Amino acid sequence: MKNIAFLWAILAVSIGPSIALAQEKPSMAGSWKLDITQSDFGSEPAPKLMAGRILTDTPQMLSYRVHGVDDKGKPFAYSWSGPEDGSMHPTLVNGKPAGQTGFMREHDGTVVQHGEDSDGSTFEGHISLSPDGNTMTIASNSKSKDGKESRGKQVWHRVSGSQQHNNGKPAS
Repeated sequence: MKNIAFLWAILAVSIGPSIALAQEKPSMAGSWKLDITQSDFGSEPAPKLMAGRILTDTPQMLSYRVHGVDDKGKPFAYSWSGPEDGSMHPTLVNGKPAGQTGFMREHDGTVVQHGEDSDGSTFEGHISLSPDGNTMTIASNSKSKDGKESRGKQVWHRVSGSQQHNNGKPAS
């Protein structure tokens, strides 16, 4: 009986830290740039440039700002802030409310985004982060106000030198 308890103690000491490290996922907080060549915008035109910063990424809150230049050369910016509980909060486009969006973090670490634009269109995105925390992929499905569906994928890369965070705290 002592041998079994001793083996469990050794197993717990050797595996415990590995399990804790495996469960701690990198945060999305930091600066990001859209990889237009690896992304698929479906029937929508690709922007010329898109970059952003995730300001807060904790199990309780998410906030971000994105800016870019659309396919016609016109600059745009949007932002969102709110809890990751699925509740809907306004998305601001160029500083003005332009629909409602909510985020929910799932048990596997994937973040699900659901939104409703002011024109009646809807979208859903599944946001996943690579194990090293340097690539974020957003697989999306949208439906226009007239019922037309579109799928897309955005691939974002962490900007070199952007401080990676863990649970909202700077990485050590």
